[in-house]
Amino acid sequence: MTISSLPHSISRLRWRTRVAALVGGAVLLGATAAAISAAGANSDPPPATTDVIVETTTPTPIPTATPTPTPEPKGPIPAARVQPGPAAGLVNATSIGFPLPPPLEVASEENRAGIVRMVSPALGIDAPIEVVGITNGQMDSPDASSNHAVGWYPPSSQYGFAIPGRGGNAIFSAHETWGHMQAPFYLLHNAAIGDSIFLDMEDGERREYQVIRVTRYPIDSIPMEEVLWPSDRPKNEEWITLYTCGGEIIYDERGYGDYLERDVLVAVWVGSTTVPPEPTAAATTP
Repeated sequence: MTISSLPHSISRLRWRTRVAALVGGAVLLGATAAAISAAGANSDPPPATTDVIVETTTPTPIPTATPTPTPEPKGPIPAARVQPGPAAGLVNATSIGFPLPPPLEVASEENRAGIVRMVSPALGIDAPIEVVGITNGQMDSPDASSNHAVGWYPPSSQYGFAIPGRGGNAIFSAHETWGHMQAPFYLLHNAAIGDSIFLDMEDGERREYQVIRVTRYPIDSIPMEEVLWPSDRPKNEEWITLYTCGGEIIYDERGYGDYLERDVLVAVWVGSTTVPPEPTAAATTP
């Protein structure tokens, strides 16, 4: 055991004993030398022996502050509002001038996310939500009410799609046109950076998303994995992706048309408010 590891009182005692013994030995040698030379010369008496005490202290450790880990935020964090930017500049020349569909009352399907409607005054969207899925690797569309509803793809055991309000990237699709009439995403190609898209929830929350990009892809080279699970989405941001047809329509001899491209809009959640009340008819004075 080393001295430094002993209690302070014991260390001091042993150091005192050791140093005193060393000094006492030096005095004894000096007295012997003086006795040998005493016959021929007088000398001063040796100095009195004085114990030398060496004080030692055990350093007091200074505690190191344990850094407090930054807690991981629970759920998505609203992004900063998007600065308005230019429109994508896309054109759907073949479908210009298609008329509005006839009015149709369509109720939103009950869904685990509690999404009631998608609304965007800038893009002419005011549509109920219909739950759709993946069939044989193909994305279904809301054909039951094709001109009126927006489809949402819920998570499944095979596809890890997101639920609005829980982060990730939630996927929606709708037709651009159907039956030579406008459908919910008819104006999606006109979206500009910063345009707002709202999801109205059944609990009264209105979640606001702002457009951050609009991209058109040839149908045979669209990177679907990147579209569905974008690698550049920050971990704590919540995105929605809107997917529809775009570009030129090629018609067959029966009059059925196929789009050659797909338009993909991505928007980021920037905050929530409450769903505004339904407007009431103004009272009229008879």
